[in-house]
Amino acid sequence: MEVAFDVANVSGPEMGGIAPPEVIGSYISSARKPLLVVGSEMLRDDFFVEIAIEIGKKGIPIAATGHSIRGFVEKEYTENVHYYNLHELTNYLRDPNWKGLDGEGNYDFVIFYGIIYYYASQMLSCLKNFATEPLVRTVSIDRYYHPNARMSFTNIMPRMEEEYKDMLDKLVESIKR
Repeated sequence: MEVAFDVANVSGPEMGGIAPPEVIGSYISSARKPLLVVGSEMLRDDFFVEIAIEIGKKGIPIAATGHSIRGFVEKEYTENVHYYNLHELTNYLRDPNWKGLDGEGNYDFVIFYGIIYYYASQMLSCLKNFATEPLVRTVSIDRYYHPNARMSFTNIMPRMEEEYKDMLDKLVESIKR
C-alpha cells in the first residue's frame, strides 16, 4: 500500500489506488465530460506546460488556477482555457446544478495536475466526501500519491524526474478522444 506524500494526509477509510498512466488515460478517454485543473507547480518546466496543452488539444477543457494561466498565455494557447480560483471551482464541482465552464453541465471526471500538494489534497478530499450527484471522479497526475483521489501516480522522487516525464508522455498518448 502506498503512503501519502505528506504522511499527515489521512484519507479515512476509502483510499484511492495507484494506477499506471495507460489506465488513467483509459479512464479519461471513457469519461463523459472530463476537466483538467492545473496549478502553478506545472510552471517549473516548459515540458509540464506542454503536457497540459497536449491534453487540452484532445478536447478536454482546462481550468487554470493560481498564476498557472501564465504558462498558457506565454505559449499562446488559450483555446478552451479558463482562469478559475481553485477553491471556488471545487465548490462549483460539488454543485449538481452548476452548468460548467461551457454552460453545458457539470463534469464527471476531474484531473488534478501541478497543484501544490497540500492544497490539492484538501480539494480532492472535499470532492471525495462532499460532492453530491452527479458523482465526480478525481485523478491526480502529479508526482505525488494523493490518497483522496480515486487514482493517482505513485510518489516519484525528484531524482526520478525523467521517469515522471515518461509517465506523462504515456498518459497523453493513451488518451483517445
